[in-house]
Amino acid sequence: MAVLVYKSLHGLAPQYLVEDCELVAAADRRQLRSSDMFGDQAFPIAGPRLWNSLPSNLRQSDLTLQQFRRALKTYCLVDWDSSA
Repeated sequence: MAVLVYKSLHGLAPQYLVEDCELVAAADRRQLRSSDMFGDQAFPIAGPRLWNSLPSNLRQSDLTLQQFRRALKTYCLVDWDSSA
């Protein structure tokens, strides 16, 4: 899901996903219709929530997709290893 959000934010995903992952300022928060229809598991809800939970070094806009995937894999392995 994190890769889909990355692709959405960088214009590499289908338009319907890109529209679900637009950056919104805190003062411009809005209630999404999909949150009522699909709950917390819907991409427009779960994707940005996951993205915001990532460390800032993973959310840098200058990372290529390959760099992002490598850093995400390292982060997930370290995080999983520390919780075991």
